[in-house]
Amino acid sequence: MKTNHALHKNLDKEKKAITKQWAKRDEQIERVMQATVGMYGDMQGIASKTLQEIEGLEMKALEDGNDKKESSH
Repeated sequence: MKTNHALHKNLDKEKKAITKQWAKRDEQIERVMQATVGMYGDMQGIASKTLQEIEGLEMKALEDGNDKKESSH
């Protein structure tokens, strides 16, 4: 019984560590995306219509992404 308890305790520790790593990566990806979108918006302001659209950053794609994200929570 002690071995079973130790296995569960170790598994719980591993789950917590991996969850923490995933949360950290998720935050890093979110920061990169925000910086990319901000930079793209700045460049659109400067270059206007001469700047080519980037798939996933146009307003329609962003609105669709928010709907999906909100419905998953």
